[in-house]
Amino acid sequence: MTGAFGSRRTRRRPIINITSLIDVMFLLVIFLTVSTTFREQLGIEIDLPEAATSEEHEKETPKEILITREGEIFFGGQAVDENGLREALRGFVTQNPETPIVLRADAKADFGPVVRALDIAREVGGTKLIIPTAQPEERGQNP
Repeated sequence: MTGAFGSRRTRRRPIINITSLIDVMFLLVIFLTVSTTFREQLGIEIDLPEAATSEEHEKETPKEILITREGEIFFGGQAVDENGLREALRGFVTQNPETPIVLRADAKADFGPVVRALDIAREVGGTKLIIPTAQPEERGQNP
């Protein structure tokens, strides 16, 4: 292509400055890591009962039986019925006989599903069972 005076025009290629894009990406990564909370629970709301004599246990990664306020039973993040819990626990206990099983039940859950879950855990050979509780709040003291 020739210009008005016979000189050859060179076509300029667009330049994309990625330095500012990299800065924006780093800011997004920092924002997401700061604002994200990592929870050990799956998203099933459980209000633990209070117990004054509860003890701290070492942090392990045992399998958990969760019993909700409505009596739903979850094992390993999956909703199960009593027969499904029995089969899942049997498979887990045969592979990991010394690993404790955590029974996390809501404070307002019926006593029946909790006792049945305890019975199933003992039936399949689960000898180490942990029942987590919350420490009672100090009454009469204002922070």
